[in-house]
Amino acid sequence: MKRPQYVFRPNLSDPQHRRAWALLQQMPSARRKEFLVQSILAAEQTDRLEKSIRKVVREELQAASIATAVPSLPPDDAIPDSALNFLSTL
Repeated sequence: MKRPQYVFRPNLSDPQHRRAWALLQQMPSARRKEFLVQSILAAEQTDRLEKSIRKVVREELQAASIATAVPSLPPDDAIPDSALNFLSTL
C-alpha cells in the first residue's frame, strides 16, 4: 500500500505563505513532517474550540434578558418646563 503524499508549494507573493515557508524552513528537515502534522491538528482544534465557544455564547445570550434603558425624548408639541414653572408662579 502506498502512503499518501502531499506537495506543499507556497506562493511566495502571499504574505501568509511566505511566513509559513519561513517557519517550516526553521525546522530541522527531520522534524518538518511532524511540525506540519501538529500545525494542522492545532488549527483543527482551534476551529472546534471557537465553534464551541460561539455556541455557548449564543445559547447564553438567548437565555439572558438584556434590557437597556432608552432615554425617551419629549414629544414635539410638549410644553417646556420653563413655561410650566412660569405659570405656577402666577
